[in-house]
Amino acid sequence: MAGTVEFQYDAENDVVINISHWRIETEEDCEAWFKEYTDYLKPFGRKMDSISVLDDFFVNSKIVNVWGEYRTNLVKNYYRFSYRVHFNSLVKIIVKSDSLKYNAASQDADSIEGAIEGIKAARAEAGIE
Repeated sequence: MAGTVEFQYDAENDVVINISHWRIETEEDCEAWFKEYTDYLKPFGRKMDSISVLDDFFVNSKIVNVWGEYRTNLVKNYYRFSYRVHFNSLVKIIVKSDSLKYNAASQDADSIEGAIEGIKAARAEAGIE
């Protein structure tokens, strides 16, 4: 396998924190990456707020369009509010492009704590909780 994800559920803030250790090189990697997320998220039975820590995450430039489609599916079907922390420039470009192309936005934060504050603000603005 080309990677794994460490999932942590922060019950106090009702947020899923995922620390991705992946090197996406092929469509099979995209499928395995996506399945790992959906297997974890489906049992919640609702869209979750998520923080993705991406210090150890890489997508090969040759597969970015395919991965972008998997990522968009994940964001649209499993996330309510999502933040990224510690991502590289290629991932940032892909995510910004996908956000515009597929209306699958994610926000950026400098830290997990900053992302939690951003999620709380987004909830308040949406009248949630």
